[in-house]
Order: sequence, then structure tokens, then C-alpha cells
Amino acid sequence: MRCAACHSSIAEPASKVTAPLSPRTVPVNAATHSRNDVNQRCTRVHITAAALAVVAAIAVSNRAEASWGEATGDPGHFGFVLSTAAELGGDNLIDVVYRHGGTQHIKAGDGVTLAGGIHYRPVGFPVDFAATVGYKFIRTSSYDTDLGVDRVAIELTGTVPLGNHFWVTAGPVWHTSTKLNGDGYIQDVDFDDAVGGMVGFGWRWVGVRYTNIKYRGPFPGSVDASSGGVTFAWKF
Repeated sequence: MRCAACHSSIAEPASKVTAPLSPRTVPVNAATHSRNDVNQRCTRVHITAAALAVVAAIAVSNRAEASWGEATGDPGHFGFVLSTAAELGGDNLIDVVYRHGGTQHIKAGDGVTLAGGIHYRPVGFPVDFAATVGYKFIRTSSYDTDLGVDRVAIELTGTVPLGNHFWVTAGPVWHTSTKLNGDGYIQDVDFDDAVGGMVGFGWRWVGVRYTNIKYRGPFPGSVDASSGGVTFAWKF
């Protein structure tokens, strides 16, 4: 893939960003300069996702213990879904190299997702169907930049109980409004809408998942945006 949209801009060379197969390096005026700062920022992203999971757990803690946190729904019940996920994977989109040696790689599938939607499990049919709309995003560790990737993630899933509160889930996913935000350091890149598939496995409200999807944009070929990660979901 050749991202022809990525060109140089003038800024202090405190750190630099490169795009895969780009003809040049792009300097970035970054407030973050060390490997420790990079690690701390990435850690905060994952802590944010975990904190949202705890808030959701508190919100539903008044449910009966027998049904608290179930991901497979109750037969004949129509309700709401809250979920969050932290995922990694895919092709490299941005390489950020900081002044004192810290490096951050932003891949097409990286990001934290916040989502909500509805679900329904038909009576006599062991599948809980859900439709959710979420916002998935990733940023660099530089506090004074908005360099990163944004997208809207729409999912239609079916979750099947396996017994003892375990479950499997699968369904199509649709990523739209996907954008590499260059924040003035590189040119923005708008990707086409993309459709892929997701499979997951879990216990009660926590699970793991893998999404297979590819992005296309204003360049030859495609970008692999597949990812794997941890999910938290509650159904009311």
C-alpha cells in the first residue's frame, strides 16, 4: 500500500511520524518525549476502558444475582446493551518516534470502542440478537496532537449460551466514517465504508473477540484492520 496523501509539514523535530511506504518522514511537535510517557498514555487508554466497565457493573448491580451480567439475554425479553472493548492489530498506519527513543506504532485495528444498542432473544430460540452502534478511536501519546484514527462501528450479532454462563457470539460488522486524522502533520485520509465479520467467546459480561476487516482508500490495495481484544458487555 502506498499512502500518497502523507506529505511533510513544518514543525519542531521533537519527534516524528512516518506512514507506511511514505516518501518522507513527517516531523511532529510532540509534548511527549520519552518511552515512559508513551507507556503511561497507552496504559491510561486501557484503564479508561476498564473504568467504563466498572461503571456499567455498578449500574446493573441491583439486578438479581442469578441473571446479573448475562450476555445471552432472557427469552422473550427486549432490552438495551452497553459495551466497551480494547483491541489491537492490523497493518501499521502511523509510526511515532519520540526524541528520547520511545516509539509508538498505531495500527489500523487498534482502538477503544464505546457502544450501545438493543437486543432481543425470541422465546424457544437459544440465540440473543443484538444491534449496536459504537465509536472506536485511537490516539498517539502526544498530548498536544490529535493524530489518530476514528470510526463508527455498527454490529449485528447473535449470542448463543453454552451453559455455566459461557457463550459464543458472531456476526457482521460495518465500519463507516473511518478517518486517519493527520492533525496538520500529515494529510487526512478518509477510508471507504468496510464490512467484515466478528467472532467471540466469553463468560457472563467479559469476553474476547476477533474481528476480520479491511479498509480501502485513495491508494492501491487495502489496509488490514483486523483486530483482537477484550470486551465487556451488559444487557438490561
